[in-house]
Amino acid sequence: MNRIIVNALGREKRWARLRDGIMESLHVYQPEKESIVGNIYLGRVDKVEKGLNAAFINIGEDKNGFLHIDDLAEYVSLEEPERNSAEISKLLHQGQKLLVQVKKDPAGTKGPRLTGVIELKGASIVYMPQGRYVAVSKKASDEEQKKKWRRFGSKMKEDKEGILFRTASLQKSKEEITTEFLALRKQYQSLYASSLNRKAPFLLHGQDVMADDILEEVKKIKEVEIITDDFVWKEELQVYLQQHGVSLSSPISHFQGHENIFNHYRVETQIEKAMQRVVWLENGATIVIEPTEALTVIDVNTGKFTGKSGLSQTVLKTNKMAAKEISRQLKIRNLSGIILIDFIEMKSEQQQAEVIAALKAGLSEDGKRTTIVGFTELGILQLTRKKTKPPLLEYTTCSCPSCSGQGRVLSAESMAYRLERELYELYPADEDKVVIEATEDVQRAFRGESSHYLKEMESTIHKKIEFQHVKENKPYYKIKRLENR
Repeated sequence: MNRIIVNALGREKRWARLRDGIMESLHVYQPEKESIVGNIYLGRVDKVEKGLNAAFINIGEDKNGFLHIDDLAEYVSLEEPERNSAEISKLLHQGQKLLVQVKKDPAGTKGPRLTGVIELKGASIVYMPQGRYVAVSKKASDEEQKKKWRRFGSKMKEDKEGILFRTASLQKSKEEITTEFLALRKQYQSLYASSLNRKAPFLLHGQDVMADDILEEVKKIKEVEIITDDFVWKEELQVYLQQHGVSLSSPISHFQGHENIFNHYRVETQIEKAMQRVVWLENGATIVIEPTEALTVIDVNTGKFTGKSGLSQTVLKTNKMAAKEISRQLKIRNLSGIILIDFIEMKSEQQQAEVIAALKAGLSEDGKRTTIVGFTELGILQLTRKKTKPPLLEYTTCSCPSCSGQGRVLSAESMAYRLERELYELYPADEDKVVIEATEDVQRAFRGESSHYLKEMESTIHKKIEFQHVKENKPYYKIKRLENR
């Protein structure tokens, strides 16, 4: 049985997919690290750089966005001869307002990467008001079917518009596609009309990243039950899924227990295990996961397992079991980039092929592109997995100050969000005051700007929150006591 458990209460949002109680995927969203990819802004040109053939656009975020001429709608609309001589300084000027969409999140000193070629995603198609082309999903293998949809798209769209037929569109009728296309066109026209009365910079359309991710997960699995602890978000998600053509076998459930929803469904303990470097298999063998800056190394050891059959079969059985678990850990921990797996040595290519098949089966429902390169001469399996977000450990922890950065500890933000969840569980208690010991960084993360979130939490749980400062060499808190004022 598939279940999606959504912890939407509090600032840090989380959801996990469970299969028969075992966590198959995990997603965490912290507000200060939230992606803005897909957001549509009314931006203002801050500076035009002739040398870069690009412009820096003020979209109201901490850093100006970078817009290259190749991503400018006016440039895309030019014919080929005109493009060769086009200069961004002739297409844009300082102070000009324009619609832009975020292609890539800011990183380090760089601001977000922008495009003026807006994309609006529907359940079956992607609509581009200035796209000027028609394309069909690469996952479609039938060339005749591709040609049919290209012809249909070319007839349906206006000259400047663009359409990408997603994989789901191949199972839809032309009438259904037309209805969706017209709805997306109307959505863009509404956004554009709204921008005319706005002062730049202004966020016109924000992506609900968590809802998008859940939508993609639901599409991959046939039967799923969704349970969340936030009633308002439950209603919003129900509408969002319906708008994108997803009908669930049962309505989304609202969890009303006082215990944190992840504790109730035993997700929290599985997350704690996912933060450790050693994973134990049922037969006593172990997997050791070592992420580094350049790549991730995974080592499989027999441990206590010897088996009752011959050594060769024992090795194969352990490696296949490890391959299945590794595929799960890649998704839970969000490991990506170059990954090297040192399985227990196998003597035959047939056994190696069986292990690769077990790994592929475990990754069959993974939404990220994974390429299995194969075994090296030293017997190490090489693969790559597309990176879209930092690994779980990097996202939720920081370098340990006690061991010169060699270890990891939960960041002040993660500790503050954990404290929030514990405070929600205290809501039924009769006492009207809670005393908490915490380091300064955890207090700062918890309070929010101008202590806004502290006041909001006090109002929610009907309790006065009093912090007592403690000195520790890492982020720390402890709920000391409940009392009456």
